[in-house]
Amino acid sequence: MFVRLLLTAFLCVALSARADTTAQTIVHMLDYMSVDYPQVVKDGKVLNAEEYKEQQEFSARVVELLSKLPAVPQRDTLLNQAQALKARIDSKAPGPDVAKWASDLRWKMIADYQIAVAPRSAPDLKRGAALYTVHCAACHGAEGRGDGPAAKGLNPVPANFHDRERMMQRSLYGLYSTVTLGVAGTAMNAYGQLTDEERWALAFYVGALGLDAGKGETFWKNGRGKAEVGTLRAVATLTDKEVSGKHGADIAQVFAWLKANPRVLEAGQEPPIVFSRRLLAESLAAYQSGKREEAQQLALTSYLEGFELVEASLDAVDRTLRQEVETQMIAYRDRMRRGAPVEQVAQSEKRIDEMLAASAEKLGVEGLSPTTAALSAFFILVREGLEALLLVAAIMAFLRKAGRREALPWIHAGWIGALILGLVTWSVAGKLIAISGASRELTEGITALLAAVILLYVGFWMHGKSHAQAWKAFIEQNLGAALRGGTLWALAGVSFLAVYREAFETVLFYQALWQQAGEGARGSVVAGFLGGVVTLAAMAWLILRYSVRLPIGPFFAVCAVLMLLLAVIFTGHGVKALQVAGIATASPTGAIHLSALGVYPTVETLMAQAIVLLIVIATFVWTRAANK
Repeated sequence: MFVRLLLTAFLCVALSARADTTAQTIVHMLDYMSVDYPQVVKDGKVLNAEEYKEQQEFSARVVELLSKLPAVPQRDTLLNQAQALKARIDSKAPGPDVAKWASDLRWKMIADYQIAVAPRSAPDLKRGAALYTVHCAACHGAEGRGDGPAAKGLNPVPANFHDRERMMQRSLYGLYSTVTLGVAGTAMNAYGQLTDEERWALAFYVGALGLDAGKGETFWKNGRGKAEVGTLRAVATLTDKEVSGKHGADIAQVFAWLKANPRVLEAGQEPPIVFSRRLLAESLAAYQSGKREEAQQLALTSYLEGFELVEASLDAVDRTLRQEVETQMIAYRDRMRRGAPVEQVAQSEKRIDEMLAASAEKLGVEGLSPTTAALSAFFILVREGLEALLLVAAIMAFLRKAGRREALPWIHAGWIGALILGLVTWSVAGKLIAISGASRELTEGITALLAAVILLYVGFWMHGKSHAQAWKAFIEQNLGAALRGGTLWALAGVSFLAVYREAFETVLFYQALWQQAGEGARGSVVAGFLGGVVTLAAMAWLILRYSVRLPIGPFFAVCAVLMLLLAVIFTGHGVKALQVAGIATASPTGAIHLSALGVYPTVETLMAQAIVLLIVIATFVWTRAANK
C-alpha cells in the first residue's frame, strides 16, 4: 500500500514539473511567433511558404498543449485566445496584429501558470562568453553574426545576433528558452545538460552582442530607469522594442546597458516584503480595472514569491503578526474571487499593506539582525523537526518495546533517506525558490496528505493492539508476519515522509533566511541551526529513554493517539498548502489559528480535519464496542 501511495505522490510531483515544462514550451513558441510572423506575412501575402507553414504548426501546437495543461480558472480563456491566434495566422492577418496577440497571450501564460521567467541571481557574462565559444561559435560565429564554419548548408541559417531589427523583438527569456528547449526542425539543439545558471549566462551574453547602450550607464547612475527596468525580471522579460515604445529612447539605452551589466541589479533586488507590497498594489489596480483573474493571480504571487519567503523569520520575532498577515492575504484573495465591491477589496489591501510595512520594520530595513537571524534559525529547525521527531521516536520506542529491534533498520533507512534527499534539496534550493511557489506548495501539500493517510493506517493498527490482552495474543500469533509485511513498509514510509516533509520546508525556509541575513548575520544563522540540532537531539534522547518505561498497554494507546493526532495535523497542513498554491479554494472564517496543530481559519481546512477526526472517533468507538 505504501509503495503505491508513494509512487502516486511522486507521479503527481513529476506531472507538476512536466506541466511547468509544457507551459514554458508554449511561451517559447509564442515568443517565436511574435517575432517571426511579421517577417513571413505582409499585406496578406505569404513571403516564405515554408516558414508560414511553421507558423501554422506552432499555433496549432500551442492550442494542443494548452488543452493538456492542468486546469486553472483562466485556462479556458487562454485556450480561446490561442484558438483565435491560430485563426488569425490561418487567415494571413497583418503581422503587427498577430505579433501583439501572441505577445499578450505569452504574458498571460506567464502570469496564470506562474512561470519563472528570470534568473535567481545576476548571470556572469564572462561565463556566458566561455560557454558561447564552446557550444555556439561553430554555427553562430565567433562574433555572433551567424557565419560560423558549421553554418554552411544549414536551413534555416543560424541567427545573426547583430541583426538589431530582429533582436529588438527578442527578450532574454526568449533566448533562454531557446537554449533550454531548442528549436524543432532546425540545427538548434536543446542544452538541458547545462545548469540553469549557465543557460541564463548564455542568454544574457548573446542578448548583449551588438548592443549600443549610448548614455545608458550615465542615465542609470543618475537614477533613471530604476522604476521602469531596474529589476532582473524586467531585464529578462521585456524587449528593446517594448521598452523603447513605452518609455522612450533614454530608458531604452539604460535597458541595453543593464543587459550587458546585470550585476548592478544585485544590490537593487527587491526584498521579499517590498516585492509583496508592490504586487499587492498591482492586484488592487487590476481589480479596479475589472481584471479579476489577473488581480487574483497577482495577489497569489504577492504571497508565494514575497511574504512566504520571510514567514519563518517573522515567526521568530512576532508570530501573531505573521499569522494575521497570512490570514488577511487569504481573505483578500477570497474577496476578489467572490467579486466583492471594490471599496471592500481596497480596504482589505490597505490593511494588509500596513501589516506588511509593520513586518518589514520588525525584520529591519537593512536585513536581519544577528539576534533575529539566530532565533529564526533555531526556531525553524525545532518547530519543523518536532513533529517528525515525535513520530519517528514513537515508532522506534514501539519496536523496542515489542522486542523487534531487527525492524529498526527499516525506520532508520526511512528517516536517513529523507535527510539525504533533504540535503539534495538544499543543493538545488535556489532553483526550488526560483520556480513557482505554487509548485513548491503542491509538493508539500501532496506529501502532507500522503503522510496523513499512512498515519491513519498505522495509528489504527497500533490502537488495535493497545490493550494488553490483545497485544499478547497478537505477539503470539502474527507480529512477526505483520512487521515483515505491509505494516513494516508503512512504518518505514511514515518515517520517510514525516522527515522529508519537514526537511523540504526547512530547506526552503533556511535558503530564504540565508539570503535575508546577509554577510553580517550568517554566522548567527549557523549558530541558531546548531542550537536547534542540539535541542532536537536532547529531546530525542529523553523521549526514547523514558518511553520504554511506560506500561505496554498505555504506551501503545499513547502512540496510537499520537499517530492519529498527527494525521489530523498533517491533513490541515496539506489542505492549506494546496490553498496557498491556488489549487484548492480558501473561504476564511473567524476560527482560531493554530498552525502548530494544522488548524487554519478557513472552512476547507477545518472541514477536512473534521472529517478525519470523525473517522478517528468512529473507529475508536467501533473498536471499543468490538472488544467488549
